[in-house]
Amino acid sequence: MPDYAVRVELRGYPSAEEYQALHALMARKGFAQTIAGVDIQGNQKRFNLPHAVYYGSSSADCVTVRDSVLKSVKSEVQNDVIVFAVQAQTWSIGT
Repeated sequence: MPDYAVRVELRGYPSAEEYQALHALMARKGFAQTIAGVDIQGNQKRFNLPHAVYYGSSSADCVTVRDSVLKSVKSEVQNDVIVFAVQAQTWSIGT
């Protein structure tokens, strides 16, 4: 099953409550705000992703993932939103 990174931008001046609703929505869809990886010393750890970036797996294609997130965010969080989805085959993160 492919992995996806999804960035959701709530336009305007979203409240903390709107972001909490977004985080809960994305968690229900199987997308997390953290990712498991290996640090520079070779230790397994969880990394926090940048703000409003989520990572998860889906059997759907990239356009379907984007459209599903977009529709859900517009109906449950706010209407003025941008969703960017990318299918990830490899990745690297550093802190």
